[in-house]
Amino acid sequence: MKLPDFFEFKPLNSIKAKMGIPQNVYGNLTVSIDPARLTRLELEKLASQDGLDISLDELTTLPDGTLAYKDSRVILYIRDVTIMSGRETQPRFHLANCQTLRQMRENNRFERYVVKAEMSKNFSLNIIRDKNIEPQLCQLDVCQNCLDMLTFDGFKMAWQQEERHRAVRQFEVNHFFEKYPKSLHTTHPKNTSITAPLNTYAGYFKKTSLDLRNKLGWICQHCKADFSAPSERKWLHVHHKNGLKHDNDRSNLVVLCISCHAEQPFHGHMRNSPSYKKFITRQ
Repeated sequence: MKLPDFFEFKPLNSIKAKMGIPQNVYGNLTVSIDPARLTRLELEKLASQDGLDISLDELTTLPDGTLAYKDSRVILYIRDVTIMSGRETQPRFHLANCQTLRQMRENNRFERYVVKAEMSKNFSLNIIRDKNIEPQLCQLDVCQNCLDMLTFDGFKMAWQQEERHRAVRQFEVNHFFEKYPKSLHTTHPKNTSITAPLNTYAGYFKKTSLDLRNKLGWICQHCKADFSAPSERKWLHVHHKNGLKHDNDRSNLVVLCISCHAEQPFHGHMRNSPSYKKFITRQ
């Protein structure tokens, strides 16, 4: 099929005339690719067992502590495993910017990590013995420090060893991505950096909190414990699920005792507070 001479193509020239564009003028087509979005090749690699090598400055720690590359939440692992003195120690894969990753960063070993968003616990490793490199597909365990940092499914490093190991054995990558979706475009910010309110409690939150706890009979919505006695009410909190203290929409609020509150993502620090320690040791 022969293309027409668009300089003489009457339907197009008629439209151009209405738009005030001379017949002999054509614009330039500029295609721009958003650098913050994954390319097709990057998507394919992230969805594979091989993963994608990235540099440290390309990795982002999200507000909830999980890790992201461009517009996708990812997990991290070490691909190159060096065998020393005949001993092989398999790496763990990481969900968050945990204590282990921070130590690796301080030791300048972070560049050894690879990211992926594939659902299985199978990972492509390079087993290095002397000067020989042997590619292997291995099943890896999740990092316990990551589970503790996210209090994932209530995980605590204070658990007994067997309880922690059972949680690691039962961990499923797809369950993690159900709680923390891969795509970072599932929700959109309501505000810009200029219009966003300060992340502080609204002036009316105290009344909102009291009214909600009264309405629910001073019962923890998670463990169902009763805190209606006047001396017990101080242990019942109102938690903001999305972490925004100014967002007091009812769908964002949940009534939790101090113990259940401390198990929420990014709230593990509460277990070190004097009030938490007093609560768990009370008679």
